[in-house]
Order: sequence, then C-alpha cells, then structure tokens
Amino acid sequence: MEVHLLHPKDVPSVWEEVQPLIDKALIKSDETHNSSDYLDLILDGVCTLCVGLHNNEIQMSLVLEVVEVPRTKVLEIHIWATKSGYDFQPWIDQFDCIEKFGRDNGCTLIEATVRKGLAKKLKWDNNYSLLTKHI
Repeated sequence: MEVHLLHPKDVPSVWEEVQPLIDKALIKSDETHNSSDYLDLILDGVCTLCVGLHNNEIQMSLVLEVVEVPRTKVLEIHIWATKSGYDFQPWIDQFDCIEKFGRDNGCTLIEATVRKGLAKKLKWDNNYSLLTKHI
C-alpha cells in the first residue's frame, strides 16, 4: 500500500477514480460542498488531494487543507474515503505520511470531522464529531 500527495496538475488524470469515493463520503454530509467544489479547491491549490494505492488501484482518498489560525496552522481533513466505505485500518497505519505533510507545512494540529465509526477507529481526541490530533 502506498500513499501519495498529488500536485494539482496531476489530479485530472485520476479524478475519474477519485470522484466516486468523494461522492460516497459526501452522502451523509451537510451538503455545503460537492465533489466538483472540492475539485476546484484542489486545482486552485487551496486543498491537496491524497490517494492511497493498492495493486496500482486507488483505494482511498483524502482532501486536506492547511488553514492558518491565529496561533498556529491546522491540517484539516475535509474528506477521508475508502473504496469499500470501510477498511480504514491499512490507511491509518500509513498516516505518518499525512502527519509529515502537516508538519512540513507548519501545522501543529490535525482536525477531522468524521462519522462515529471512523472516530472509534482513529482513537484521537473526540471533541463532539471534530477529532483532533497534535503533531
């Protein structure tokens, strides 16, 4: 299994595989964004797309954003989706790549708004449905 952070110019070549994962993750969202909105944010360099490959197929996707707050930077996870909708553990085991990306961008905290099932698996500090992890 491999995790790759993609440059915006590389995103169009994988978007056809990634979009269904993002759409699936958004089914239970508050409908503030759709996958096209995230594509625009990624192509504009506001967000970063991360994909997880297994046997050369995209099995996982993350949409990340580095956000400056008054005293630090936060790496926000907007979308974390797997092809099956489950099977997060192999990707959690690869999460050091995401933490490094956050640290390299000056972040001291990771935040993710997630459903209850993923919150239990991550074992991060659970602040309502907003999970945080200091890096």
